[in-house]
Amino acid sequence: MKRTIYFAAAVVALLFPPAACLAAEFLFAVTTDYETSGQCATIGIENPWPVVTNLEPVSSDPIVRVWRNRIYVVNRLYADNIQVIDPESGFETILEFSVGAGSNPQDIAFVSETKAYVSRYESTRLYEVNPSTGAITDSIDLSTFADADGLPEMSRMVLFGKRLFVQIQKIDRSTWTPLFPAYLAVVDTETNTLVDANPSVPGVQGIALLASNPNGPMLLDESAGKIYVGETGSYFVPDGGIEKIDAISLASDGWVVAESALGGDLGVFALSGDKGYAAVSSDWFYTTRLVSFRTSDGALIGTHYTTDGYVPDIEWDTETAQIFLADRKLTQPGVHVFDAATGARLTMSPRNTGLPPADLAVYRTIIAAIDRTAESEAMRSGRAAWAEPSPFRERTSLHFAAPGQETSEAVVYDLRGRLVRTLRRSERGTSNQLLFEWDGRDDAGREMPAGVYFYRALGGEGAGRVLHVR
Repeated sequence: MKRTIYFAAAVVALLFPPAACLAAEFLFAVTTDYETSGQCATIGIENPWPVVTNLEPVSSDPIVRVWRNRIYVVNRLYADNIQVIDPESGFETILEFSVGAGSNPQDIAFVSETKAYVSRYESTRLYEVNPSTGAITDSIDLSTFADADGLPEMSRMVLFGKRLFVQIQKIDRSTWTPLFPAYLAVVDTETNTLVDANPSVPGVQGIALLASNPNGPMLLDESAGKIYVGETGSYFVPDGGIEKIDAISLASDGWVVAESALGGDLGVFALSGDKGYAAVSSDWFYTTRLVSFRTSDGALIGTHYTTDGYVPDIEWDTETAQIFLADRKLTQPGVHVFDAATGARLTMSPRNTGLPPADLAVYRTIIAAIDRTAESEAMRSGRAAWAEPSPFRERTSLHFAAPGQETSEAVVYDLRGRLVRTLRRSERGTSNQLLFEWDGRDDAGREMPAGVYFYRALGGEGAGRVLHVR
């Protein structure tokens, strides 16, 4: 399996100015007192990982998402709202909007500055919202996936292209046990209608999963069109695992790793290339192990940490090659840091987030962002910039609609805003199109790691992104 980058959400496309573009980077944590409230904290992304606590109040049941220089807190049970926090304004809440009393929102997925989706656990209606104003702009009926209690128990989501994939847990409320099979509902975001994943069966079908109880964030390999779903199944029964779903054919590619190999009930997980990390538990006391495994064959590599606390999230920051683990251990809750390459624990004691951590997200400030939809439309019409092929392994061509005959150079940046390569115009360009060739190396001739890179023509307005894989 070739090395690539896995994303928990859609990749953001950028317009880079000549100067460095990233003003801040940190790990953002939402915390909980388990009863009435929570708080926000930041942790430095590198050693010694300094912590700032009590930045802004949140609910006692929060999860966090980062999108376009804003932090979105989904305040779930009994709060039922989306809280928008601006890191550049001292972490102030700049907007807070309800998504329905008693609706218990579970996730938010972004299409554009004015369009996002909110999954609601206690409802049959998936909401479309305007994340800039909080207005509810539409809703999609998911009642076709409901079980006997009348609810589909919609949970986490991921967006791939024009399609939104929504976890359908199907929980029997009388015993609070997961029903089989669970599904991924597929929504066409252009029409807000359900996509039939299996037209051979009457009605509108979702993607049937191999196990029950899908939960936790799904991961997206955008370059390959694959979605990775964590499924716990029945507790204390090795029937779950991490399943790979083809987002194009809407079919399962089978298990990446099964619970039988992991040695317990699957919790949260993270993947990059041929390696994965997962939090695995095996008793009612939340004894949890951080284990690593190969994604190519699902073989267990090793156990790197054991705690008697619940682990609600692990984040793999590929930029710094670190794993951040949220540990709710009763005696010493906080965030641990691990070396992603070796699994070695880098923090002998957890970074104290004040209250126990509930969810984590890596934040990096980006100066400007553009709508992916608008970007692709501009590329198709020849008014912007595009790369062929993308993703690429050895070489790609960067095309620009000619912004001026004087333009003879283009520059490539990495995700952290650092200049990677200055390119000279290719003679193969046409009268109305500029062409630059990039071999995936920096100005010193070193091959760059897999990831998303951004490019722009000096002296012009053309800009775009390209995915490099190794």
